[in-house]
Amino acid sequence: MDRPLVLLTAFYIAGILFGELTGFKASVALALAFFCFFTAVAGYLWAWKANGRIILALFLLLGLAVSRVWAEGSETPLAGYAGQRVVLVGRVAAEPDVRRDKVFYLLKAQEIIRGGERRAVHGAVRLDLSGTPQVYGYGDLLKVSGLLTRPEPPGNPGEFNYRRYLERQGIKVILLARGNGAVQKAGSGAENPVLAAALQVKQKLSAAATAYLKPSHAALLNGIVFGTQGLIEKETREAFTATGVVHILSVSGLHVGIVTAGLIGLLRFFGLPPGATAPAATPVLLFYALMTGLNPAVMRSTVMALLLLWAHHLGRDRDWPATLALAALIILLWNPFLLFHPGFQLSFAATWGILHLGPVLSGLLEGLFKRPPGVLCKTLIQGLAVSLAAQLATVPPVAWYYNLVSLVSVPANLIAVPLVGLVQFLGIAAAALGLLWLPLAGLVNACTGVVLELFLALISFFQRLPGAVVYLPTPPVLLAAAWYGGLLALIRVRKAGLSAGAARLVKGWAPAGAALAAALLIWWPWGGGHKLAVHFLDVGQGDSILLQTPGGRNMLIDTGGRKDEFLTGTGAGDQVVAPYLRKIGVNRLDVLVLTHPHEDHCGGAAYLVKNFPVGLAVVSPAEGTAKDAVPAAYAALIKEMGRRGVPVQAAAAGDVIRLDPDVDIEVLSPGAAAGGKGTEFNDGSLVLKVIYGLHSFILTGDIELESQRELIQRGVDLAADVMKVPHHGSRSLLPELVEQVRPGMAVISVGAHNTFGHPAPYALDLLGRAGARIYRTDQDGAVIVETDGNRLEVKTGKSGQEDTGLPEK
Repeated sequence: MDRPLVLLTAFYIAGILFGELTGFKASVALALAFFCFFTAVAGYLWAWKANGRIILALFLLLGLAVSRVWAEGSETPLAGYAGQRVVLVGRVAAEPDVRRDKVFYLLKAQEIIRGGERRAVHGAVRLDLSGTPQVYGYGDLLKVSGLLTRPEPPGNPGEFNYRRYLERQGIKVILLARGNGAVQKAGSGAENPVLAAALQVKQKLSAAATAYLKPSHAALLNGIVFGTQGLIEKETREAFTATGVVHILSVSGLHVGIVTAGLIGLLRFFGLPPGATAPAATPVLLFYALMTGLNPAVMRSTVMALLLLWAHHLGRDRDWPATLALAALIILLWNPFLLFHPGFQLSFAATWGILHLGPVLSGLLEGLFKRPPGVLCKTLIQGLAVSLAAQLATVPPVAWYYNLVSLVSVPANLIAVPLVGLVQFLGIAAAALGLLWLPLAGLVNACTGVVLELFLALISFFQRLPGAVVYLPTPPVLLAAAWYGGLLALIRVRKAGLSAGAARLVKGWAPAGAALAAALLIWWPWGGGHKLAVHFLDVGQGDSILLQTPGGRNMLIDTGGRKDEFLTGTGAGDQVVAPYLRKIGVNRLDVLVLTHPHEDHCGGAAYLVKNFPVGLAVVSPAEGTAKDAVPAAYAALIKEMGRRGVPVQAAAAGDVIRLDPDVDIEVLSPGAAAGGKGTEFNDGSLVLKVIYGLHSFILTGDIELESQRELIQRGVDLAADVMKVPHHGSRSLLPELVEQVRPGMAVISVGAHNTFGHPAPYALDLLGRAGARIYRTDQDGAVIVETDGNRLEVKTGKSGQEDTGLPEK
């Protein structure tokens, strides 16, 4: 075999993927792996010619067995208590993740208490603790009172799967607790004294930053030097993501490389002989990896650094592909599910690009010069090639996970990498001096603060450049495969060269290939046929509906909103609606409709207005009563839209929204007798009727009995195939309204386990007796209805696609 480690690792990864797709039983996988192992031993002893293939099969089965054992080993009896309030006794098993409003802990459960009954248990638990400034440490034994839950599966297509994310870390349940009285410290004692020592050292070293830098700078410095990310501001993270330098915010291969180079230089400075470098550096690098949290990028870079150090120590030649493959194999033996971690994929993709694509790009760039470039120019070319190679190699995973491509990432990285080296040096120097005498750290951090200000100003400059970031829908797997195929072809051609005929062929077809690729990229976000699509998003206890017309226009009706989202600016808007829009390629809202000023319908609007161009905002004319006065945050939102140049228009019955010539959108309510002063906001909701071809939709906001009666009395044509049930399926639903609409399908936008009792059994019974097929976002997830004007089709976020069964018209 040529580089057998690469091939063996590939088969091991294939085994993990096979196990993930099939859910193979661990016992069967282990039996097959052992059988194959003994077969391989026999093949070695008897020198079978086919033994190489048997070894490949062994590694495939090894990947399958390890992944299934890992998956089944994380099962816990705690899952049976989900949805119940319990008292849990468990030990803190990792460094706490401290945020501004809460702290996340990983607990190793020992005992559960419920109703006076005690039971010994096992399993990993994620503790979500809020409402207390107290932070407990690694090894502390805690007695916690709270609600044990399981994360809900994602409701919207393409949404981040939090349940699967935790399960791949061996965590099946979450314990929600709040306030000082919810937790008692019952003891202490770390299981791993080396990890405990590393975290204690990290805490002491981090104090130098928090003591002398402002909180935002201290959070940024501790993220760069020690991997502590919880306190980094959201705006900072978004700016670094948009400019392609988000890897700098946490300890990654770059940081470990800087530490390794600095450590080797320090050892040489103190006169340590070269033969002692690897033995001396190994414990330091491992200790630093423990301090910084052992994320996939740290693990990859630490393993590779140690392998290369020891290869040099033993007089072995460097073999980058084998080293990269061995690093992946070691990490995936430790936890096979890190294969699906974005950090693992990005780290290995970037490293592969730097090692394989970097030299090719460097040669191409040098070939642009008529004369061989000088030393300085060559150094700049190599830096540019490395940055460009890393960016090209990570385009598919970045587009997949973040739905963007940064067009300023190469220049931003060229400037950021030297600066982060300086920041890391100053941060480590200040931390070390702080151990001797804290004021000395203050002197160094005065310089660090200036460098960080410069750093943030440069990132902000790149972020504000026109076209700095291009948002893309989630790419198809085939497109990602074609991208990597093109990079591999470029490497192959550059290394092996081409015959004269092949060179002419490439030269002739290259422009056509580039044009085809450009056409695919242009068509890909917009392709989809002449259909109207209405997306009823799962935003919890709230409403948000996206309407996409056959002509490619987008109208968002309400934005969802969680409790206090007006105040905090975070919730449904930034965590649910915006990511969904990006994933399906919506980067502009031609019309934003806010049916009424309640937070569960427009709490997410502020974030969307700041991050998406909006052509027109349509709002309800209702002023509300003194009891239901317009929230100050809603008034501020309207003002902010005006400041950004977004036209804001109030709509009422009889108005028409001209979004697409093929789609009729009429405002049915509020009428003259409703929605004015003295009307509650719910009854002042905008009600829309959307017609395309032979099918229609009625979207009713939160109207209650008064507006429903008014609609019926005015004799409005309410008949529709699809009805968005008013007010989350509350009991305020008139039988006459359902009779008038005669819906074949009813959609209820409602949050799971809500405290309002929505949807009301009365409403469900009324709709069921009317013959409507009922969809609920709490059970079905997002409900996506598409029509070509003749036929309706439904896709749901949790169960895929189905035919509605409604007659074709």
